This record gives sequence, C-alpha cells and structure tokens, in this order.
Amino acid sequence: MANVKITREHNLGIAQAMIRARGLVDGLAEQYGLKTSWSDKGVTVKHGMTGITGTLEVSEKTVTVIVELNFLQSAFKGVIESTINSILAKELI
Repeated sequence: MANVKITREHNLGIAQAMIRARGLVDGLAEQYGLKTSWSDKGVTVKHGMTGITGTLEVSEKTVTVIVELNFLQSAFKGVIESTINSILAKELI
C-alpha cells in the first residue's frame, strides 16, 4: 500500500485554517461522494467506491494531508501528490 503524506506551513492560525479546510473538504465530499468525519483537529475522509482513505490535520502552523492508496491507485501517486500540493498552495495563502 502506498501513502502520500504532505505537510504545509501556514500563517492563518488554527481557526482560519480549519474554516478553509472545512470549506475545501466539504466541497470535495459533495463533488466526489466522500464520507467525512470531523474532529477538532481535522477530518478523516473515505471514498466508498475506491477505498481511498485520508486524513487532514490542522495545527496552529501546519496542515498535514495523508492519503492511503491501494496497489492499483499507487500508480497515480505522483498525480495525487501534485494535485494536493497545488490545492494546498492555493488554499493556504
């Protein structure tokens, strides 16, 4: 099983970072049919059809995204990493 782990720094503070994370993840969940489970530190996400699972954790200075891919999905690891990095760069300004 391949994992993607990306940690990005931000200067938003935890409250604003959580607001942006919630807006982003809720939008993706609606678009792609993801199931989400929120906590005070972030969210766990699962895509039922593919079995992809992931977490997004927010701290005062960082956002960490971890995505667990199965064997077939690991072929797309580079594309997934690039997409996550692009989204985080845009959202954490």
